Amino acid sequence: MMNGKMSGGGGDGVLFSAAAASEHNNGQATCTSRHSGSKPILHEALSMDDIRQDKTTHFTAQSSNVFKWTTFLLLGGIILGTMLPQNPALPSATWRLLSSIIGYTYFLSWSASFYPQIVMNHERKTTRGLSVDFCVLNVLGYCCYTVYTTTFFWNQRIIDEYKLRFSSDEGESAEVTVQGNDVAFALHAVVMATVTLSQIGIYDTFTARPPSKRVLVIILATIAFCIGYVCFTWVVKGSVDFLGFLYVLGTIKVGVTIGKYVPQALLNKSRQSTVGWNVLNVILDLTGGVLSLIQLVGDCASMGDWSGLFGNPTKLFLSMITIFFDLVFLIQHYFLYADKDSYSQLPLEAQQQPSIEVKC
Repeated sequence: MMNGKMSGGGGDGVLFSAAAASEHNNGQATCTSRHSGSKPILHEALSMDDIRQDKTTHFTAQSSNVFKWTTFLLLGGIILGTMLPQNPALPSATWRLLSSIIGYTYFLSWSASFYPQIVMNHERKTTRGLSVDFCVLNVLGYCCYTVYTTTFFWNQRIIDEYKLRFSSDEGESAEVTVQGNDVAFALHAVVMATVTLSQIGIYDTFTARPPSKRVLVIILATIAFCIGYVCFTWVVKGSVDFLGFLYVLGTIKVGVTIGKYVPQALLNKSRQSTVGWNVLNVILDLTGGVLSLIQLVGDCASMGDWSGLFGNPTKLFLSMITIFFDLVFLIQHYFLYADKDSYSQLPLEAQQQPSIEVKC
């Protein structure tokens, strides 16, 4: 069987079967054999019909779809923000309602951002184009974020300790800025991130697409650091600093967020293509990041307490990092690689060799 291969970073090499592609494209695939000395370099180019099918799958970023999603999310945010409990710590009734609507709209946006990629993977029966490292780090990060948000929201001991630690010089206690929509998003996100990761095992297997060694090192280092922090504070203070431990988890989540986006951006760059990486996911993710930042800043302004920005640094930096990388992805998709739809790219030296085209 003739195969073509493109190398990617972190276990994300893309392997294609000419026979499988031929069957997938109803016999329209073309294989190009490029000879370099005695060893041929094979390249399988997908037909334009297959590319168009991939780009026009049910969840695309066409303007009509974006408008439909935006309308749905806004209506959902208004309904949830109006009906569900609002933050009693906010003094202004108007902003209390607006904050709740913005919060649940961001919750819906970030939550919905998981589904286009999941559906695309299911329709294509492959996760090629989606970084394995991205998926693994996503699960790790959201596990940390779920513990962070649920504890800040439900553990009264932690809430009291937070108010004491961040109280002003005048004796006014600070209010925790983690809200119900933050908790709802974290719980949903860890489930959906796990589903996306499991699709790699289902459609491509982790044997064919394993995570990189550096990701395994990150996971082991994270576990070791958490255990070390707990032991260190217990030895030094005589008790575990649980509030500090939550900030450690928040910091890990921020670091993992940077680490998970970088492999995907590099994978897009190495493939010179964003095919397989759903851009609607990026648009929804960007919407959630912007609204999350607006809610956090607005809550602090309403309470007249800007310590909430750095009292909840995880939410602050997650929003900013998300906005930055989503803009990078949009630039890659619409400008840098807009006209480069092939799933694989030949190495430069292979492109310079004479070629013999063979119809499969």
